[in-house]
Amino acid sequence: MRLIGLAVVLAVSCVLAPIAGETQTAGKVPRIGILETGSQSARGGSWPAFHQRLRELGYAEGQSVIFETRSR
Repeated sequence: MRLIGLAVVLAVSCVLAPIAGETQTAGKVPRIGILETGSQSARGGSWPAFHQRLRELGYAEGQSVIFETRSR
């Protein structure tokens, strides 16, 4: 009798687990902090390539990721 109860609990939890994962609300948009030093010409051109690759991977700036750049 106890094995039947255990089987029912396991079956129900296996059915409800995927539903619970789908109903979670989206959290905050992740932020990527970029700290830069030196003159703009010394920084090089690697950041545009980084941004481009993230776009290719499906990240949209301002929607799925936010960049915060600080320079000195």
